[in-house]
Amino acid sequence: MQLTITLPDILPDQVTRVMTKVREFFAQEGIPVEIKPDAPKGDSWDNLNIEDIAVDTGITDFAENHDHYLYGTPKR
Repeated sequence: MQLTITLPDILPDQVTRVMTKVREFFAQEGIPVEIKPDAPKGDSWDNLNIEDIAVDTGITDFAENHDHYLYGTPKR
């Protein structure tokens, strides 16, 4: 068994120190641990894939009547 932990590279130093202790704990138990940074290339906004986070609401006129659905104003 191998434990792999992938962390974003923007975490503070405190988390890095905790992860070092986690690695030491599992090493004492004989479980190999690989902790690697998840470093996206470029700006995070450039790597954003809207298809991964889009939600199908089933509302066909949402773009036209978004104020109605968000704020309760009358439909157009």
